[in-house]
Amino acid sequence: MECKVESLSCALVNPPYDNAPNRDGAGQRLEALFLQHTYRWLKPGGVLILVIPVPQLALCGNLLSVQFKDIQVYRLSEPECVQYKQVVVFAVRRTRREREGLQEREISGLRLGYGSKSRNFDALPVLTNQPQRIYAVPEANPIELVHRGLPLDEIEDLLFQSPAYRQARRILFAPEARAKGRPLTPLHQGHVALLATSGLLDGNLGEGELRHLARWQAVKTVLRLEEEDENGVTTIREKEQFSHALNLVYADGRTSVLTNDPPLEETDEKTPATNTSGQAVPPETCSGIRRKFRLEEARDEERA
Repeated sequence: MECKVESLSCALVNPPYDNAPNRDGAGQRLEALFLQHTYRWLKPGGVLILVIPVPQLALCGNLLSVQFKDIQVYRLSEPECVQYKQVVVFAVRRTRREREGLQEREISGLRLGYGSKSRNFDALPVLTNQPQRIYAVPEANPIELVHRGLPLDEIEDLLFQSPAYRQARRILFAPEARAKGRPLTPLHQGHVALLATSGLLDGNLGEGELRHLARWQAVKTVLRLEEEDENGVTTIREKEQFSHALNLVYADGRTSVLTNDPPLEETDEKTPATNTSGQAVPPETCSGIRRKFRLEEARDEERA
């Protein structure tokens, strides 16, 4: 997304709280990257409203010290904001003359101040409903945001008209098996298990509070065994095996997963497993040996 430089009079920036992808692993923080990309859109005298986690204030402070003035930092008091230690930064874009007139001592002092604030979340003032300072937003002309990337929506619409996609679709997306009819004899437990694991019993099942959507899927696991001979040489053997997992979504919003792995807290450490050579296998290497269904309650993942 691109915008004309120095065209905005006010910008509310709430970037993702994560690291940018990099070939060598985690890259730069996205908070600082978003600020570097968007601050140029503000015209001199424009107001910046930046919402970030307080630990990233020191990193963003390197740019804020030079490009902005009249900066105020407040901590947010809502429970969701406290969980991520969010702060809001109000600032005014400096003019070129103001930036050129800055002394290195002033910039260093401002950066040290941001570093100190990033380590003292509880000492920051709380943002309340009562205005503590008024920022004048300058007048701005109509703006235009331009997307320079691929038109993903248009590509998705035209994809079904592609001959290459139609040929590859049969391989990439195999049609689901559908079977209808009434069995001649009552089904036994083994019959039901085969139908369930093959996906023929997926759908809307149950009544009342137990009403749920069921979806079976195949899961590949790797069984890792270590063998140590009399010379102390350790041989690692890996064996691929397939099991099934049942995904459930209940009417009240709960989600559960039935898997084939035993819970770690129920692993019996008193009787370690042994391999074919009679050597004891460490508990962490035999997680795929014991089999027991477990019910995992899905939890909301925290925002990184």
